Amino acid sequence: MRGAHETLRRCHHPGGWIQPGSHGHGGGAAGGVAEIENDGRDVRSSDANADIAGQTVRGSLYSVVASGITLTLGFIRAVLLARLLLPEHFGVATLALFFINLAARLRGLGIDNALIHRQEVDERVLSTYFTIRLGLVLGSMSILAAVAPVLGRFYPQMPLLRDVLLAFVGISVLRGLNSVQITILNKNLDFRDLALADVFSSVSMTLVAPLLAWQGWGVWSLVAEQFSGIAARAVLVWGFCRPWRPRLGWDRDIARWFWQFGIKVWMGGNLTFLLDRFDDFWTGTALGKTPLGFYSRAYEFARYPRRVIANPVLSVFFPAFARLQGEPLRLSRAFFRVTSLMVRLGFWFSLVFVLAAPEFIRLLLGERWLPMLTTFQLMVVYTLLDPLALGASNLLMAVGHPDLIVRTRAAQLSLFVPAVILFSRLGGIEGVALAADLMVVAGAVLLFRYANRFVDYSARALWLWPVISLVATAGVVLALAPRWALLPAWQGLLGKAALISGVYWTLLLLTEREQLLTGWQMIWGLLRPRLVRT
Repeated sequence: MRGAHETLRRCHHPGGWIQPGSHGHGGGAAGGVAEIENDGRDVRSSDANADIAGQTVRGSLYSVVASGITLTLGFIRAVLLARLLLPEHFGVATLALFFINLAARLRGLGIDNALIHRQEVDERVLSTYFTIRLGLVLGSMSILAAVAPVLGRFYPQMPLLRDVLLAFVGISVLRGLNSVQITILNKNLDFRDLALADVFSSVSMTLVAPLLAWQGWGVWSLVAEQFSGIAARAVLVWGFCRPWRPRLGWDRDIARWFWQFGIKVWMGGNLTFLLDRFDDFWTGTALGKTPLGFYSRAYEFARYPRRVIANPVLSVFFPAFARLQGEPLRLSRAFFRVTSLMVRLGFWFSLVFVLAAPEFIRLLLGERWLPMLTTFQLMVVYTLLDPLALGASNLLMAVGHPDLIVRTRAAQLSLFVPAVILFSRLGGIEGVALAADLMVVAGAVLLFRYANRFVDYSARALWLWPVISLVATAGVVLALAPRWALLPAWQGLLGKAALISGVYWTLLLLTEREQLLTGWQMIWGLLRPRLVRT
């Protein structure tokens, strides 16, 4: 990677290696790139591996700290906006963002992942990448701006959709330009700068959006939320932490390579996008802006177990999976311990969220959001299994089988689309929630079946006592339902959280004390550089 080090200017370069997408807080890894900075000197392989491992841990600390800050701010922002805005405001913004993100997904062509993957990067590669990226951004957004009036007429019940969509088009151009520098920061392993950009963006959004919502801006406060976050990120990646001075350029062979590599990633990414967003599109189209507003908020909070538990954990342990792929026994142990941790934490988190949902909605969001209560509670299956499916997906990616992930996504999509259409007719947004549950169950079953080809573990040890503890805890809480109804919302929320935590973890400690201790020791060991080696 010396060519890249000679070309790129950086605010900070810790060195090491990174998998695409692991620095952020929205998802699983899409691959892995290893690179070593040695100032032109030859080093021994063992020293290089130790350096890679050490940088992995240090980089993961940046990611985990930034994740904690942005998740906390994001939760506060979501609660404040829910109290200040109406469901239809979220419905209009969610549908507009569907079209924006669809255009962004189609224009991406996987070239960001291609640049991160490429070993030799020089000025010709970067200028060709920038030219392609700029052309795709401007072209896709111009087309979307042209069709925005047509889309506005197609949704007469949303008179602001066209204007909101046009505003998001302008914001998306800036976001597309930001992605150039963010991708290069990923390539350069600039964990600190990426974490700083995430935090700065989240702080800006948390200050701007609730303030404007309080002043009565309605849906435009959600537009300002997007703009403030992207603008704040632009200040950092194009100003203080700019890794590269952009230049237009073109090399036909390099452009062809970008296409050939990126199209493979692009296909799988499109399937994932449709799985994540088709329900938003159909709910807004078939049911309207207010049901979409309720559904989008229920879905937003249902994904918190994935954000709080799975994303930070997997951002740390994906490198371990990749490094251990040649050692089946150690890989199996690592996968079991990490998955076991997510099962136990995820079940507890989901119990608190679902069983305390009535008090949570009344106390934090407000009475107007009670119509989403059943939808939110129906998403318990999604809440439980989505983080685990992400873990199995990361394992398959780490051992070099993204094709199995694409196959799973295709199967899920073939089930999800007709289920959303049918169930929404039968049960409204509750039916859409059931379709999401069905989709994630199918995906988890397939992904774990594929994962069993590469790891060997006891399904009984993984699932038995957490499931028993979950059922027993839920039974205790539900048996006290008449008492909860007599308490103020804040007492009910705190009481349920305390009771759930006490019963659930007591049962696990009584039945799995040694396993929990062993699991913690294994996880702590994986965090240490000495165990991440070839």
